[in-house]
Amino acid sequence: VLVIGGGDGGVLREVPRHASVEKIDICEIGKMVVEVSKQFFPDIAVGFEDPRVTLTVGDGVALLKNVPEGTYNTVIVDSSTLLVGYIVVPFVF
Repeated sequence: VLVIGGGDGGVLREVPRHASVEKIDICEIGKMVVEVSKQFFPDIAVGFEDPRVTLTVGDGVALLKNVPEGTYNTVIVDSSTLLVGYIVVPFVF
């Protein structure tokens, strides 16, 4: 699982509850968001302590562009920055 954004830890608190999840990568552009969340909202940021979690500080879209296709089964975007052209997918009916 890849979480783009989510530096507050809210999504990250929920994802590890699923036993089938083997690895969780989180890519947050703002290191300070993670630090503040851990300090002031430890009940929300508890997911960062899970041994399956790897935090990368940087641009989530850039990270996703640089990993081999099929690396992630699930990508969750929890970003306050609009990713125009990346999260809006045209549907054909």
